[in-house]
Amino acid sequence: MSYNDFKDSQFMNALANRSDLEIFAENKVSIFALELFFGLDDVLNTLSAAVTGGSDDAKTDILYVNRDQGSIVLIQAYEAQTFKKSAKGNKGADLSYAVNVLLASPENDIPLGIKPHVLEAREALKSGEINMLHVWYVHNLPENEQIKQQMQLILAPAQELLIKYQKHEFDINISIKEVGLETLDVFYKSSKQAIIIDEEIYLNQPSKGFRVSDSDWDTFVTTVSGGWLASLYRRFDRTELFSANVRGFMGANNKDNDKVINAGIQASARTSPIDFFVFNNGITALVHEFTLDENDPTKIKSIKGISIVNGAQTTGSLGSLDNDINLDNIQVGVRFIKCENKDKIESITRYNNSQNRVLQSDFRANDAIQKRLREEFTKLNSAEYDGGLRGVTSTDRKLKIDAHSAAQALMAWHGNPSDSYHKKMAIWDNDELYSLAFHPTITAGHILFIYTLLEATNLLKDDLRLKDKKNETQQNEKEFLAFLNERGSAFLIIHAMSKIIEVLLETNVKCSYGISFNQKLQRQTCINLWKDLLTKLSHNLKTLKPGLKNRLSNSSEIASVTGDFSSAFGTIFLTLKDQIKNNPYKNFVDKINNKI
Repeated sequence: MSYNDFKDSQFMNALANRSDLEIFAENKVSIFALELFFGLDDVLNTLSAAVTGGSDDAKTDILYVNRDQGSIVLIQAYEAQTFKKSAKGNKGADLSYAVNVLLASPENDIPLGIKPHVLEAREALKSGEINMLHVWYVHNLPENEQIKQQMQLILAPAQELLIKYQKHEFDINISIKEVGLETLDVFYKSSKQAIIIDEEIYLNQPSKGFRVSDSDWDTFVTTVSGGWLASLYRRFDRTELFSANVRGFMGANNKDNDKVINAGIQASARTSPIDFFVFNNGITALVHEFTLDENDPTKIKSIKGISIVNGAQTTGSLGSLDNDINLDNIQVGVRFIKCENKDKIESITRYNNSQNRVLQSDFRANDAIQKRLREEFTKLNSAEYDGGLRGVTSTDRKLKIDAHSAAQALMAWHGNPSDSYHKKMAIWDNDELYSLAFHPTITAGHILFIYTLLEATNLLKDDLRLKDKKNETQQNEKEFLAFLNERGSAFLIIHAMSKIIEVLLETNVKCSYGISFNQKLQRQTCINLWKDLLTKLSHNLKTLKPGLKNRLSNSSEIASVTGDFSSAFGTIFLTLKDQIKNNPYKNFVDKINNKI
């Protein structure tokens, strides 16, 4: 497609309506791209920590670690304010430096603005949780062949640097990509339409099968060779190939639950190719059209367009095997489905992926607590809550409260921030953790109270980061930003605030899971109240930093620093109160509902 204006891009038109992303300023294009690429729900609380802190970023604007999908994304971002035919060039040197810092710089030489991000990424690489490193130059202009060529020059050196992390039974792949308007539009289209790939694809030879049809759909059931399926994976962009799939290929190893299955697929492909057909569930793919043999309608010759709805793991497992492995003796069952009904396509996608990994929260979504909370939230005009129920679409992104992020925040307040950080999904699976986060007495107002504290912490970090980019921060702000830039700092802050809430109130909390802001307050007002309080306490909050050692893994250190923080705050509170003869935080306290 030829672009002559920002408005020619579906991605940019959609971004123009996303006021909730304005907080990310010059990184909002990249943030929206990550949201679409990974299918993220809670952008602020998921991606805020991925944005590097301050002006010392080693040519890296975003470093996102997604352990669930085995990926790291390193992004250098550029947002043009006026349309041009291409972005700035010379990205090879900048990205080469960024990759070198990520993979090879001695720890003491890593710039402070990106050090927490780099250390987290390296830890994930070493632990075997990552099988894909994406290096993106993201901009909002047409892509340029010269830039692509410059970027490809850093591929071989980057692969060399990755060798020291290759300690596992699978390869860590790397992709170097210019992500301009063409790719951004693919991301957007993939989130909105089922089939992106539109060309005609011939089978290696006509394949025998049978046809099943209904008023809304037409299906041909057959088999394809493993070699043909692998060729699709190697040939097409994976975002396009799996555009109708709820998740792409997760990688293969013998450690992670999802990847163990894929490793098994690869093992059976190597050792039992003839039996592969009966070992494997096969794939389901949406197509625009399929063409049958004119002389024998029980055979299919070709398809037009494809999106693999179910079978990404089979496709990726075969496609990521060495090219010298002969896969032509492998037969894979396949259903090619032609359907124009959008609602039916959505159902096909959902039900065909029912065997995918079930989230622990799925089992809690319809328990009595979550049902009641969803009902209570309908009475609040400043928040919408899905309670872990997937498929619920928010009418306003600014109102949405993500149940998983809420559970982490609640765990930090009522339990331990270490569990918030390390046991995100276990909170829903473990009865003891779940009851700590979602006690039977919990109210919707209380969730909003804690969740807006999480939002305020991340928004304050973004405010300070932008201020530091302009060299407008004072020394205390720089130190506080460095603390906020550390992994897990938001959960440690939430835990610390729970320790001083009764000092602030000058009374005991009447109901631990009921304390909230006054119901008439708007969401943004609640966030601003927390931001103002956190700013006033920033000198004290940064003393919590030792509790972040080893990614919040030291419980005794967490107890020690929060205890010291609470004691110091109590002393300061009494001193200030004595000076002004009133509660120094009266504006905050007056907005709190502390009734039974």
